[in-house]
Amino acid sequence: MVGQLVYVREKGRGRGERVKLGPMTALRWTVYAPEGLAPWRLRRRLRKAEKALVRAGAGRVILGPDFPWADRLTLLRPVDPLPMLRACADVLVLGALAAEGVSPHRGRVALSAPRLCPELEGAAERLCHRVRGLVIDAPGGEDYARYLQAKFGLPVTPLAAGADVTAAFGPEGGRWGRRVELYEGGTLNGLALEAEGVDLPADCADQVLALLWERGEVRREELRVCLADSMP
Repeated sequence: MVGQLVYVREKGRGRGERVKLGPMTALRWTVYAPEGLAPWRLRRRLRKAEKALVRAGAGRVILGPDFPWADRLTLLRPVDPLPMLRACADVLVLGALAAEGVSPHRGRVALSAPRLCPELEGAAERLCHRVRGLVIDAPGGEDYARYLQAKFGLPVTPLAAGADVTAAFGPEGGRWGRRVELYEGGTLNGLALEAEGVDLPADCADQVLALLWERGEVRREELRVCLADSMP
């Protein structure tokens, strides 16, 4: 069982109901928080909501749009799309190339990070046979690019050559072309992931997809990139 927490800025009594979130069923609890609600009352309502979802068997929770109190939850663990997005950086940059009208075999991709990380290396190795060139903008990136050249035959692309799209795993580093920012507070700049044959709810699509990814119910080859405003 997965829970969902939403809030409304009006008076009311907290209540739960079973809802469909794409292919899964969730227990949705509505927290009422009118303007001027005393902080102690808000804490009590959040605690009541968490306890109700835990009693129903929820351990994870999907948060409604702009839910402002994620950091106050103590019993439930919110679903975080970021690990899925970082693991799927290669899918996202190929989608970004398509959005720019650049075919992969003509496109250059930059992978930028404060340090080499497994997600960057996984994306680089999956992209090697698909793109024209890779720019690795991270400490140790030149040595890693030479390793990629030796193993996969991909030409080493200097930073000065630039790129058509950038996947950034941290706020520092270079940016070229269209960007997908894969770190806390980053943005996909108008792109979104979806899964073939899976109907996702518009207001929490990334969280539902992330939970399906965690459970192994969607695979990399089923993912595709769309424009966020084109999702149903």
